Amino acid sequence: MKQNTRRLARVAVGLGTVIGAAIGVLSSVGVAQAQTASGCQSVYLDPQKRFPRNEAPAAATVEPLPTGQALGPVSYKPRGSTTAIPLEDYFGKFCTTGFLVMHEGQIVYERYLQHAQPTTSLLSASMSKTVLSLLIGIAIGEGRLSLDERVAAVLPDFRDSAFADDTVEDLLRMSSGVALKNSFRPGETSDNQATNPMIEPLTDVRAYLAAKKDKDPAGKVFNYNGAVTAVLGLMLSERTGMSNTDYLAKRLWAPMGAQAPAYWVKNRAGQEGVQGQFVASLRDYARLGLLLMNGGRVGERQVVPQAWIEQMTTLRRDKPQPAKVPYYGLHIWIPQVAGGRSFAWGTNGQNIFVDPIAKVVIVHTGNSPDAEFNGNDHLFPLRDAITAALTAERK
Repeated sequence: MKQNTRRLARVAVGLGTVIGAAIGVLSSVGVAQAQTASGCQSVYLDPQKRFPRNEAPAAATVEPLPTGQALGPVSYKPRGSTTAIPLEDYFGKFCTTGFLVMHEGQIVYERYLQHAQPTTSLLSASMSKTVLSLLIGIAIGEGRLSLDERVAAVLPDFRDSAFADDTVEDLLRMSSGVALKNSFRPGETSDNQATNPMIEPLTDVRAYLAAKKDKDPAGKVFNYNGAVTAVLGLMLSERTGMSNTDYLAKRLWAPMGAQAPAYWVKNRAGQEGVQGQFVASLRDYARLGLLLMNGGRVGERQVVPQAWIEQMTTLRRDKPQPAKVPYYGLHIWIPQVAGGRSFAWGTNGQNIFVDPIAKVVIVHTGNSPDAEFNGNDHLFPLRDAITAALTAERK
């Protein structure tokens, strides 16, 4: 979810170390498990049971996820390899906790591993940023915010901050122009760590960010950092007059037909970790993917404005972008083959791949740095192989 997988891995190693010390190890829940690689952690399973959190209840009416024709055998070739590997063998290599594939609105494959099960709530990591972007889009549609509105206009206490003149769009594109450090190495000061309620629960995030004074010498370039999303979360809550979880519950979670509660882990001051601490079930992540694929619609309901989904996922080469693919939209990642395709991406193996062309949604959750450092060279080709197989099967 950062600019390249090696950077991702360095972040993930530190995140696992810091959070792992705080959470400990979950006990077995009796789910049959496939053989998996060593070093898998339990830190991404049910964190809402160990940290303060706000809760968005399940919907009163659950949107069904029908079962379709099962996915047939799939093999893929990892990056740089000529050897094909069966899908089932992938699970023995990396610390996957959940894997769900949907085609044309139907579940064609669903698997739980590493003590996860359908009732398990899974930490999203930076997929949380995409959830917040959906809420920003709803708020813009309601006239509460605009893309060109500046931080200081919404948060007066930021008038002397380095963030003051940034627009909502600047923040969504990770081009704040503020000098920020991104690292999860234990003991190392960084802005994304200081604003993470699972790592630094005592930080007053609003005061910390308002005190930022230094600008990036490079200007408004792409600079990925969870602290930027934290500012957006403060702006959204200021304009809605409620917590972001309550806004989620009313405007997205209930209308989407979620089958399980969602959570945002919060710090001692009640500030939600909108940048990476959203928690939900595997099937509800699939519902979010379907919502993206269907232009913000759920059944007959337009939950998120279609124009916002299009803006989120449109590749803008005239805007600041990462040095290497994938590209970045409005708090969502865009593959080199764009055309409406997009994905939410979180450290330690969290992904929601959305392909509206092939009508495919793939959700992958994991719990180890190896799920990214080595796993991305497998997962991304696996995504493409599954999409190709489903397209071919249904012709």
